Parts: sequence; structure tokens; C-alpha cells
Amino acid sequence: MTNQAKVGIFTFVTVAIFILGFYFLKGTNLFVRKNVYYAVYERVDGLYKSNLIEINGFPIGRVGTMERDPISGKIVVELDLDKNVKVPKSDSTCALLVSTDFLGSKKVKLVFGNSGVYMDDGDTISTLFKKDITEQLGSEIDPIMADVKKMLPGLDSTIGGIKLMFDVRDPRSIYTTLAKLNRAIDGINGILSENGNTIKLTLDNLQSFTDNLQKNNDKITHLLTNVDNLSDSLKQANLKETIENLNGTITQLKAMLTDINQGKGTLGKVVKDDQLYTKVDSAIGNLNVLLKDVKARPYRYISINVLGSKKAEKRRALQDNETGK
Repeated sequence: MTNQAKVGIFTFVTVAIFILGFYFLKGTNLFVRKNVYYAVYERVDGLYKSNLIEINGFPIGRVGTMERDPISGKIVVELDLDKNVKVPKSDSTCALLVSTDFLGSKKVKLVFGNSGVYMDDGDTISTLFKKDITEQLGSEIDPIMADVKKMLPGLDSTIGGIKLMFDVRDPRSIYTTLAKLNRAIDGINGILSENGNTIKLTLDNLQSFTDNLQKNNDKITHLLTNVDNLSDSLKQANLKETIENLNGTITQLKAMLTDINQGKGTLGKVVKDDQLYTKVDSAIGNLNVLLKDVKARPYRYISINVLGSKKAEKRRALQDNETGK
């Protein structure tokens, strides 16, 4: 075999492999027999040749050529299905054009009806167009967008406030607040560092006080029990009645002192009557003189007759004359 023949055969094989690989990458198997059906759509946004055709999620073919009908303006799509797929001839059978992702890519989803009669190769299948997710959300989002537009001015002012809160140059910003908080924490750390021994001593004293309370817990309980018993005793002693009686006694005493100050009654006259005081004082003075005289000359007031007493009486008379009495 000449070199030219070898080059020709190699070129033919290379081109054949390239063509087969190209169709394989497009999902088209040139060695599989297929049936051709048609579907007519108002619009085919995102549908391209070799896009997938499936039923119940299982791939059964690819989209073939697409042409626009110059009379009706609709798009005629060729549906290349596997040879063993039979399409029921039913009003429920349709080729539904659905989205595959958010980018708007489309695929053909076949929905088969119940029928024992099947379409022939080249028949036209009824179609439906299902809006993609963006279009479905668009009609629902429009009212929401109107509300969002109303909220935008308030949202703008809110964003402005948030920006102001994070502005380093503004004294009201969170950075300024954090700086002040940091300085306060540094100050607290300094105080703790300088007074560490004092704080430790205070905690030790507190611990000692707590230990003492724990050690004397029984005594404290006994003291509280005594206080409780005292309260019960005071309650049973009818303290209210005693206080009322005491108040009555104090009231009577006040009335008596008032009468004394006003000179009423015997004690009042004694306290307030100056003449009575003078008379009593004079009587006391005279009583003192009398007592002195009785002490000096008791024989004047006591008479005792004894034998031989006449001489004694003469002697006392003589003493009286000597004293001028």
C-alpha cells in the first residue's frame, strides 16, 4: 500500500472519529434508531438543539432541529425519541417545556396519557410552556418590590446611622465607645494591681468571718431560738393591755401634777400657799424652842412628888430666880 493510501485512510478515520465524538458530546447516538415527532411552541426561551427530552426523569431523546413557521410565527421543534419509545395518542399526552436551572435553560418533559393507541412517526404532540422560576417569581415579587421601594428612604437613613456608628471620627461611634471602655478596663486593672494586697486582705477577712459564722452556727441558732421564745413570751404577756394601763396611770399622774401646780387639794395648797409655809415654818421654830426648854428644864413639865421633895422644889425655884426665869 502506498503512502498516499495510508494518509487517505488515516484522514478518513480521523474525520469519522471527530464526527462521532462531536455527536457523542452533543448526546446524539448516530447508531441508535429513532422516531421523529414534532411540537409547536409560542416561545422556546433557553431551548437549544440536543437539549434533553425525558419522561419521569428518565432521558429518552434529544431536541432536533428548530424552525419558525412563517405563517403562524410559532416555533416547530423536532423531537428525536428512541425507537422503542411509544407515544400514546391521547389528549393528556403533551410535551411540556420546563426550566432546568435559574439561568433559564430548558428541556422537554413528556407527559403520557392513558391510551392503547400510539402516535405514528412524524405526528405532532400537544405542547405546554411552563414559566421558569424567574418569571414565576417576577409576578409574585412585583407587589413586594413596591413595598421595598417605600422602605428604601427609611433603609437609607438606617444605613446612614449604621455608617455613622462605625465612623472612627464621630464621638458617638462604636469605636469611640470601645476606646472609652478599653480605658475604663485599663483603669480597673490599675486599681486592682495597686490594691491587690488590700483586696486579698479583705477577701481573707471575709473568709474568716464566714468561717466564724459557720463555727458558731449552733450558737446563732440558739440565740435566734431565744429571741423567738422571747417574742412568744411578750406576745403571751398581753403587752398591749399593760401598755394601755401604764398610759392610764401616766395620764392620772399628769392630772394630779396639774392640780398640784394649780394649788388644788391639800398637797397643792402645801406647795403653792406661801402663808401655810410661813405658819408651818413658825410652828417648827416654836417647837424647837419648846423642845430646848423641855430639855433644859424638864421639871417644869414633869411633876414627880417624892418624900423630901419640898427642899428640891425650893432649890429649883431659887435656880429659876437666879436665871431670871
